Amino acid sequence: MGRLDGKVAIVTGAARGIGRAVARRFAEEGAIVFGADVVADELEHEIQRLQERGYRAEAVPTNVASAEEAQALVDRVLAETSKVDILANIAGIIVEKFIEDTAVEEWDRLLAVNLRGPFLLCRAVAPSMKAAGKGAIINVSSRAGVLGFATETAYCASKFGIEGLSRALADELGPHGIAVNSITPGVPTHTSMSEQTYGPEQRKIWRDPEVITPAFVQLALQVPSGIHNQYVNAFELSERLRAEGWR
Repeated sequence: MGRLDGKVAIVTGAARGIGRAVARRFAEEGAIVFGADVVADELEHEIQRLQERGYRAEAVPTNVASAEEAQALVDRVLAETSKVDILANIAGIIVEKFIEDTAVEEWDRLLAVNLRGPFLLCRAVAPSMKAAGKGAIINVSSRAGVLGFATETAYCASKFGIEGLSRALADELGPHGIAVNSITPGVPTHTSMSEQTYGPEQRKIWRDPEVITPAFVQLALQVPSGIHNQYVNAFELSERLRAEGWR
């Protein structure tokens, strides 16, 4: 372990699912983890568990869709550590409805969390990463970022947006030493979101999110000359890393 020793990471959606698994793995790898989530009580509980195990982690309850709260999160991290090495935008929600049944308020809320939030946090960390001449941004996407699915109009729009955001930022921030990638789980994963959307057959094969965390560690270590401006399959990359001896 220790691949992320001394690095400072912001992980959104850290109270549950993939975000929780990534926050744990980053902490185990030596990172100072600032976990952000709107579910404050669950976030505090998870971060306390990490602290009790001797890891460096802090809970920062945050609504990532709020410009003020997103900036406050980054400002706090910079005030306490003077840097942000890794930003993992993992927080997300889903609405499954026919388009005529999707309320405007549901559309706005989903786009706010899934796309506005990553934009706000990328905007907030960019100046410090540019000044340092390094950094890694990991934006969680989905198959819904490259394929359309019926009843997932808003979700697909948000994830296609993540792909556009990631490609544009890779071009813009790469010359400053910042690696930017999007990542899809690549395997049915047990999360609070999939508890809403997966049927009985998918639930038979879903995996614990921990299985895809090696890919997040690998992307957290990247520079633009490495894995950069890519849509990464987390499970496939994690399997390759395990074949090389990673746990």
